[in-house]
Amino acid sequence: MRKEDKENILRLYQGRYEEIGHDVRTLGWHAQEDQWLRFKVLCDIADLSGASVCDVGCGYGDLATYLKTRFANVSYTGVDIAPLFLERARELHPEHEFFCVDIVEEEFDRRADYFVLSGAMNFRVDDNMKLTTGMIRKMFELSDKGVAINFLSTYVNYEKPHNFHHSPEEMFAFARTLTKWVALRHDYPLWEFTLYLYKEPREPRSVTEEQPGGSDD
Repeated sequence: MRKEDKENILRLYQGRYEEIGHDVRTLGWHAQEDQWLRFKVLCDIADLSGASVCDVGCGYGDLATYLKTRFANVSYTGVDIAPLFLERARELHPEHEFFCVDIVEEEFDRRADYFVLSGAMNFRVDDNMKLTTGMIRKMFELSDKGVAINFLSTYVNYEKPHNFHHSPEEMFAFARTLTKWVALRHDYPLWEFTLYLYKEPREPRSVTEEQPGGSDD
């Protein structure tokens, strides 16, 4: 990511934080319900009980809170490029580690079973595909079991100028260059899709089998 792009993103976050403070809207989400739906879909990648998870673009570390409601004994690590978010995340979640680092451009070698990313690829920058493919490649390299990442979809009837929408077909095709075991979800009520990349094939699931971690009803 160019220095100018990073500065623009940080400036946007800083402005939102100064205007509305600690709120999901500061992170770009309309409501916590939407944020948690994204978390649910990301975490459907597997039963994360006992797993290690690295959350890229972690913001306030809200995913750590969600994980506690659904899985047992998850080892959580957060990564973000915004120091003001990480300061708040460390206050809210002192039991977890947080790193201020761009994992694509800077040295970062922390491994985890799963790497996840929610919304951090939605800003328009100079070369979005270069940034996105570099991010997925790095996350997959550092993961021991898999990656879950979501994007705004091109299957919409309106796009904001500062957002970037990814093609599901293009992202699936790229993911297949890294692994044979890829799943794409475009079935939930948001204008986006989620990719799962696995290091090993998944066992087939029956239609009556419970979701990972039990029912959310």
